[in-house]
Amino acid sequence: MRYAPTHKEEARARLVEATGALAKQKGFSATGVDSLMAAAGMTSGAFYAHFRSKNELLESIVQNELQRSAQLFAAPTRAQALKVLRGYLSNAHVEHPESGCAVPALAPEIARAGASTQQVFEQGVGELQARFRDLVGDDAKAWALLAQLVGAVTVARALPPGASRGALLDGAARQVEQLLSAAPASESS
Repeated sequence: MRYAPTHKEEARARLVEATGALAKQKGFSATGVDSLMAAAGMTSGAFYAHFRSKNELLESIVQNELQRSAQLFAAPTRAQALKVLRGYLSNAHVEHPESGCAVPALAPEIARAGASTQQVFEQGVGELQARFRDLVGDDAKAWALLAQLVGAVTVARALPPGASRGALLDGAARQVEQLLSAAPASESS
């Protein structure tokens, strides 16, 4: 059976998507190649048809996941952006890292990764910061917004479900709303 000319690229994209979800849920370093490939419905032997190393896979996951996050935050209006930000600071995002942002899930592992993975991360986080700058009109406030979102989700994941987690997420959401309401209106708001 002959494969379509795009088969390898499509298989690689499916592999990166499936392994990204598993890495965000279980941790990349703690998950072996066998488990990563099983999540993608492929054999471990097929891994090397797509990647030279597990680190190369991590790089691809980081790039793919941060592109997805940047697209998510590219809301055309402030009201739509606020809705996305509230979703980010939700129990659903906290409890399901596999379907959420890679930054709170994978940043500690990326900090221990190689320089090329860190460069891919820097580029992706820079794109997120640029999206936030478009919302708040200021570089420093955009970095603060990024740190507040990631920090709130990271701490919330360490808390058991309950009042403390809810108070943390609610407090962060209120601060985000204040930051957005204080920002100068842009043409797309």
